[in-house]
Amino acid sequence: MGKPMEFRTKPALLVVATVLVGLFCFAGVHSEVLWLDFDMKNIPEPKERQSGYYDYFFKGQLIEEAKQELNVPRWIRLAAGHPKQASNVNALDEVPDSSWYTNRLHIRGMSKADLQRGPNRGSPPDLSRAVVTKAKTAGVTPGMMVKDATGQAYLIKFDNVNYPHLQSAAEVISTKILYAAGYNVPENYVAYLDPKSLSIGDGVEITDSKTGQKRQLTKDDIDEMLWRVARMPDGRCRVMASKILKGKPKGSFPQIGFRTDDPNDLIPHEHRRELRALRVIASWINDWDLKEAQSLDMYVEEDGRKFLRHYLLDFGSSLGADDKPMEYYHGREYGLDLRSITKEIFSLGLYESANEKRARIISSEIGNFTADDFDPGNWKPTYPTVMFDNLTDVDAFWATRVILSFSADDLRSIIQTAEYSDPMTGDYIARTLLDRRQMLARYWLGKADGLSDFSIKPAAGGVLLSFRDLMLDHNLALTDFATYTYEVKGPHYKSLKKTVANPEITIDREMLAASVERARQDTPVAVSIWTHRQNFTSPPVTVYFDWSATRDTFTIRRISRG
Repeated sequence: MGKPMEFRTKPALLVVATVLVGLFCFAGVHSEVLWLDFDMKNIPEPKERQSGYYDYFFKGQLIEEAKQELNVPRWIRLAAGHPKQASNVNALDEVPDSSWYTNRLHIRGMSKADLQRGPNRGSPPDLSRAVVTKAKTAGVTPGMMVKDATGQAYLIKFDNVNYPHLQSAAEVISTKILYAAGYNVPENYVAYLDPKSLSIGDGVEITDSKTGQKRQLTKDDIDEMLWRVARMPDGRCRVMASKILKGKPKGSFPQIGFRTDDPNDLIPHEHRRELRALRVIASWINDWDLKEAQSLDMYVEEDGRKFLRHYLLDFGSSLGADDKPMEYYHGREYGLDLRSITKEIFSLGLYESANEKRARIISSEIGNFTADDFDPGNWKPTYPTVMFDNLTDVDAFWATRVILSFSADDLRSIIQTAEYSDPMTGDYIARTLLDRRQMLARYWLGKADGLSDFSIKPAAGGVLLSFRDLMLDHNLALTDFATYTYEVKGPHYKSLKKTVANPEITIDREMLAASVERARQDTPVAVSIWTHRQNFTSPPVTVYFDWSATRDTFTIRRISRG
């Protein structure tokens, strides 16, 4: 195993992986679309990867960002308008299922029950008899690990005594939104814990806050800790219970490059679309704490194979929440924002940074979650990452389509599971998510063609290619009018450009016959479409289709944007 592992670390592997993915995309014109990127082959057990402040601050913010600034080919591609595109998209410009991602709501749809269940499987935690197996009594956010009455292990997180429901609700809602969007997340539940039902397991130790020495956890320690957390009128604690993931934890995944001890990991993470586009989805719910430690690779066994499955974790810093209402600058500036610091210095302090502004607190249950001056294009997590810097307009368009697949009813169904005490809170969260969704979609779709859901079928006199214009369907355009210019190409044919006012194009039999003249019967026809809105014309989206003898119908083989 030594030499193959060595080869995987060489730059040549990146070239090979990129070429192979590219071949898949182009081969998709003549073959079935790849919907499963099978990176779940049996592998030896990797070591646990360590990640800390050095990785997500010094290495991520300083070293890797500096490398990007000195990457001349990257700047040339950006200047030419041809940034490096994501390496793991299929022929239809979608992300295939993998150990990283599973297509759910926007491709396969989900029922109300599916949305409310999210990643949760089986019964909710039974904390009527809970045994503490580990505890963190010091610090701002106390917590503990317990085994419930059935023996299942959970990580328990508490709400701040002054902000009941704030963090637990945010984590549960964001968990289910990210699950529906396709990501791997833990099973997170709203649960209720009676301190009287708690017992302490054998050998549970804590670090004494006064002496710094390890000692046995006592009932008094738990009582002292629980005086600092939110309680219900009957004395119970409403908590967020996160079921311990199946498998063996192997540390967080790197945001740059790949794990050299995982033979399945062939695509650098900064070139995976679902990770690049997480910036857009995270901006929607303002999940600003996205450092490496907020991820986890689990060595799992499924169907007799052992491999790494990749998870996102810890969403309590989203939807305006933290251990207390979120500070204003989160989502607007990096924790160490050099541009903002420079502006303050050169303006002699006249420039007011986001870090100096006070948040508008809506309520103790909501915190600071608003659509006020939400800027989708300039949204920032606490720590910069090359993974997000590599986001392209095409990646953002994909993420926006995922977000737009959440209807108002979908969001309300998910929010119900947060069990807010005030019904008005759920209404406010839903309205704010919808407002932010509109702002986000207007920004990102305005940089792309805005066309989606292509379909093709025989029609009188030829073939009908239909599609949706998301800008118009979601009332995002400044006007309710757009036109579409199209051009049909075959191996030995190119039509004149024509313009239509409706989102459908009829390709007559003569044009279709000419486009495949002197070519094999399965040679695809290419239809390039430009969208015109006021003074903006989008880059073209090209749809390739041919006649499928096995399906006895026309079939879209590939979609290419830009």
